[in-house]
Amino acid sequence: MAEERQVDEAPQRRRVWRGVWRSVVFPLLVVAAIAAAIWWLEYRPESGSSVGDSSYGPVAMPVELAPPGMDVSPEEGSLAPDFVLETLDGGEIRLSEQRGKGVIVNLWATWCGPCRKEMPQFVAAYDRYQAEGLEIIAVNVQESPSIVRPFVDDFGMDFPVALDRRGKVSDEFRIIGLPTTYFIDREGVIRSVFRGPFLERLKETQVRGAIEGDELTRRIEEILE
Repeated sequence: MAEERQVDEAPQRRRVWRGVWRSVVFPLLVVAAIAAAIWWLEYRPESGSSVGDSSYGPVAMPVELAPPGMDVSPEEGSLAPDFVLETLDGGEIRLSEQRGKGVIVNLWATWCGPCRKEMPQFVAAYDRYQAEGLEIIAVNVQESPSIVRPFVDDFGMDFPVALDRRGKVSDEFRIIGLPTTYFIDREGVIRSVFRGPFLERLKETQVRGAIEGDELTRRIEEILE
């Protein structure tokens, strides 16, 4: 009798597993395949793009630009870590090649509300100070060009927009939240860092008698000295 029950139960177990496969496993595999396809379509390198090139991201500081005894770190008073990134227009930008200019490196994303609120300040500052040697590098963190482009067009961002698609630069700069902004002087030294919303930081520091943007002006003039 025991043998008969085992024989009878075998087909039933097979039917149960077939049911599990059809109702659970197979749909999950389909969903995973669709998700993978969507990811590939959204983040695949564009034609002619070298985004997969490992040369994009943090790079070693050129020897002639790294004075002996000067630390390279993302902290105030140190040389800013060097990096090379692809730009939204298909070129590339290297931070150390901006020596001689005052540079603002702003790390941001389109989904970041404070980034959206702050961006008009940077656009206005660039229009005002570009002729005096200001460069702004807006480093987008881990978003595709198709997402970044509408944001850039909406805000009229004429300065370089770099694509940190793999998050290597944000890791090197120890970013823990967006936006994060670095003010770098003409020698490549970080003069000040704002981790978090710039406007909220102004309120926290209680900059008296200043309208929004005055503190930004002071920081810019500091790095253009």
